Amino acid sequence: MILVVAGAIGASVIAVRPPVISGVRDVESLRVATYNIHGGYDEYYRGSLEAVALAIQTSGADVVLLQEVEAGRLASFGVDQSLWLARRLGMDRRFLGTNEDLQGLAVLSRVAIAFDDGALLSSLSSQTGVQRVQIVPATDVVLTLYNTWLSPLFDLSGAGDDTLANQEQDQQRQLNEIFVRYLGGACGLELGRTIIGGTMHNVPDSPIITQMRGAGFSDPFAGQAIEISATFERQGQPRARFDYLWLCNLPSAGVGVLPNSASDHRIAYSEVELTP
Repeated sequence: MILVVAGAIGASVIAVRPPVISGVRDVESLRVATYNIHGGYDEYYRGSLEAVALAIQTSGADVVLLQEVEAGRLASFGVDQSLWLARRLGMDRRFLGTNEDLQGLAVLSRVAIAFDDGALLSSLSSQTGVQRVQIVPATDVVLTLYNTWLSPLFDLSGAGDDTLANQEQDQQRQLNEIFVRYLGGACGLELGRTIIGGTMHNVPDSPIITQMRGAGFSDPFAGQAIEISATFERQGQPRARFDYLWLCNLPSAGVGVLPNSASDHRIAYSEVELTP
């Protein structure tokens, strides 16, 4: 009986081991994506992590920045979503908990992740943060990625401190904290190859997006019509672009936004060149 129990335990341990990440190495370009998975639910709150995984597969992304990721909440049936997706897709992963470690940000990568950390940001409502991950896709090539989710904007006129103006100030404060803590004010050679991505909950002509452009970060989707660049779409509401990938010291070799029904956000990607 002892041997049977020991064998069963050993088999269980083997079955739940994380997958071995073979890792992408010595490549001249990578496809990087950002995807707000909305807790694994679509706009009608029908959940399917398999649909999320298929959207990531379809995008061909080597690295994907995820927002609104849940990790054990009862509302998501206790599933650690980033771990489930990493095992399903055979990718390395890191998770940054922002709400009691039950909800937060995650990065999935086909390139082995060499370093990660992160920090919480000042937040009026839902706690948010910024996640930093570094990968080494080729010899002497380090790519630093920042993943974030800025506070959403709601028209709550007359609701005290939660007015739209205060929420916009909240976004501005969060972005400033990212600049002060990590970026030093602008895109420069000292930052190396850098990508800032995630859900910024604002449109391309807003002050925070203008600040990103003014700081020298490149928007590979700039100038595209909203019909092909929108990342947020719900029935009965206008299309909007809330999700961004900002490049520093990285030329883009193509972009895309893929329609999918797994979330109320769309997955957006950019192919980035890693050559000197």
